[in-house]
Amino acid sequence: MLNYKEVELLLNEIPFIDSYIQDIREKDYHSFTLSFFNKREKAYSVYFEIATQNSHFSLTERQRKKSGTMQRFTQFLKAKIIGARIIDVHQLNWDRAFYFKLLKDERIFFILFRFYSGPGANVIVYDESGKIEEVMFRRPKRGEISGELLNLGERVAPPEKEFEVREHPADISFNEYIDSYYENKSRAESMDELREDVLRSRDREINEIERNIKRAEEKIRSTQNYEENKRIADLLSSNLYQVRKGMRNIEVTDYSKEEKTTISLREDLSPRENLERYYKSYQKDKRSHELALEELESEKLRLEERTRYYERLLESDDMRKLREASADTKKRESEGRRYHGPSFIDSGYTLIVGRNSKENDEILRHDARGNDMWVHVRDYSGGYVIIKTQKGKDIPFNIILDAAHLALHYSKAKDEKSADLYYTYVKYLRRAKDAKKGLVLPTQEKNLFLKVEEERMRRVLSLKVD
Repeated sequence: MLNYKEVELLLNEIPFIDSYIQDIREKDYHSFTLSFFNKREKAYSVYFEIATQNSHFSLTERQRKKSGTMQRFTQFLKAKIIGARIIDVHQLNWDRAFYFKLLKDERIFFILFRFYSGPGANVIVYDESGKIEEVMFRRPKRGEISGELLNLGERVAPPEKEFEVREHPADISFNEYIDSYYENKSRAESMDELREDVLRSRDREINEIERNIKRAEEKIRSTQNYEENKRIADLLSSNLYQVRKGMRNIEVTDYSKEEKTTISLREDLSPRENLERYYKSYQKDKRSHELALEELESEKLRLEERTRYYERLLESDDMRKLREASADTKKRESEGRRYHGPSFIDSGYTLIVGRNSKENDEILRHDARGNDMWVHVRDYSGGYVIIKTQKGKDIPFNIILDAAHLALHYSKAKDEKSADLYYTYVKYLRRAKDAKKGLVLPTQEKNLFLKVEEERMRRVLSLKVD
């Protein structure tokens, strides 16, 4: 935070008098840059940051990122002060505040800057009578709103505490030092905040993957005796002639073990229905067991990939990568749980997978739009992959390749090293008449021969959203 002596030194180094305000560039809700022109010093810019822990102003040559939307106060300044000439600059007595006296179209008005740490921090535009025209931050309790009269409240005595200008290199101006000091401080704080965001994201994601691994392991344990259901079903089939509706159980001989086995029956079912019940139970547990094994392998691989990813990211000093990771995480969180099948976020594109006919049908009915891309493996049953399009953008071929790897992984051809696929827009799909749920016929499709890239497959599987 600047003290009043530092404000005085900064003002003395900047040639504000007789400078014209040429432009305003908003960075965010608390900061903006004013561009000036002075006949002696030519063009220069001053950065202003108000009501933050780093409140300050200084000459700057840095091009800060421009805000996507302009705040009401910035719009007012752009309309009212561009072209105005500064005819005086006055620092309030022993204070971290000053005002410009401006002349534009033969009209005089003022802009007050307060670099305070509390609610008094503000930028206020007012006329010669002291009537407030606009404020950066509305403070009704302090009377700092449009139409009220401004009370400058200048000090009548110096503060008891003695302030000094902080030490800085002798070969640069104090403005240069302050500009660099707060830029580095802001960057360090931003890096710390981004790393905290990444750490929270890492913990959430890793914890979720570990929960998925535990669920898969529990499913594997609960279905590992699926062959026993088949043995019982086979025994029942061999002895079905002995079964009558209404029986609760039947004792049969298992010659492979040379022992008697009692098979439970449902009284309300026929002998054939009881047999089908055991075979269905066998098929269901077998499929669940196989899927759980696949899920366990996939989640362990994903855990390894994401752990390495976060380790590299947290060791990096690349703010761009940290920001992208933070934005990507928010996108994953906001888009992740609303689809009818697993989804993957790949370079900003959402890929949705249907793992069976039911999910394929639900995704096509509820999640897919006409301009989304549909990808499927030829000649093999399996899941559809839908690539959600982005407005005004063509889907990059790399994303289609990633989707093709997913389509192969979630198909009966998953163990193949290569496969033929095809893809088209969802709007070119039509449902086959009287066909089973989820079945569609593509038109205007393009063919794709895929040779599996193991590294690409691992990477795209690691992008799964929980």
